[in-house]
Amino acid sequence: MHQTSFTSLIITYNSANEALNLLADLYLYKPANKVIVIDNASRDKTADLIQKYYPQVQLIKNLTNVGYAKAVNQGFDLCDTKYVLLLNPDIRITSPQLFSEAEACLKQGKQIAATAPLQFKSNTPQGKQINFTWSYLAPNAFRVYLSFLVQRRQVFTKPVRVTFLNAGCLFIRRSAFEQIGKLNEKYFMYGEEPDLFLKIKRHGFKCYLLPNAAVIHYRERSLKSIPKLQCLQIKFQAVWNIADALITGWTNILIDKAAVFKYQHVDGKR
Repeated sequence: MHQTSFTSLIITYNSANEALNLLADLYLYKPANKVIVIDNASRDKTADLIQKYYPQVQLIKNLTNVGYAKAVNQGFDLCDTKYVLLLNPDIRITSPQLFSEAEACLKQGKQIAATAPLQFKSNTPQGKQINFTWSYLAPNAFRVYLSFLVQRRQVFTKPVRVTFLNAGCLFIRRSAFEQIGKLNEKYFMYGEEPDLFLKIKRHGFKCYLLPNAAVIHYRERSLKSIPKLQCLQIKFQAVWNIADALITGWTNILIDKAAVFKYQHVDGKR
């Protein structure tokens, strides 16, 4: 397969097996010009194993767990390609078509900031079970989810516009990401995703779901390495972060719209 304009960016934390499997997928299909891994001080030798088996990876070992958002921003500063493929280590890539479809979507216009595939829970003989994400809150995207849910898949001939995408496997235009201000580092984990997409919307960019491309996502594998009490605390904090991001994001959008309406109304009276 030809090389594309992607840099693959992976954030790891206690995810050695998952990260090695994902890297095997990436080097099988060879979609990226460069692969960058930012390791947030894993205790399970994630960074050491990556360095051993994939020395060609640009590996950054953080001395402490700086959080997901800060690690992503750190990695983006090292990217020099037009597009970046942001990946969780618990993603498995099963088809090279993913990259060509994503690139074709992003090439439709500079206002397209991001695109992402469907995500399946597993690749089982009984049929693929789809992960529910915020993408399906859009009515036209819910049809995609429903078609898989009832196992009567419809034919979708083009990407579907949505407000939210899942950042577990996200193709993003680097220039758009930089223009909106990157991820909000006040969110250590969770909250940065809705904040990102509401900033994308606020700046007039578009996002699209790819209904004919998919990956497998074994969600939140790294949380299993954390003590149960700490994991519970993270979940409670997640609810707060997500609520804060949604309220702040939609409030900013409404303020902008009100300002535009006021300007047009006053200007129209002159």
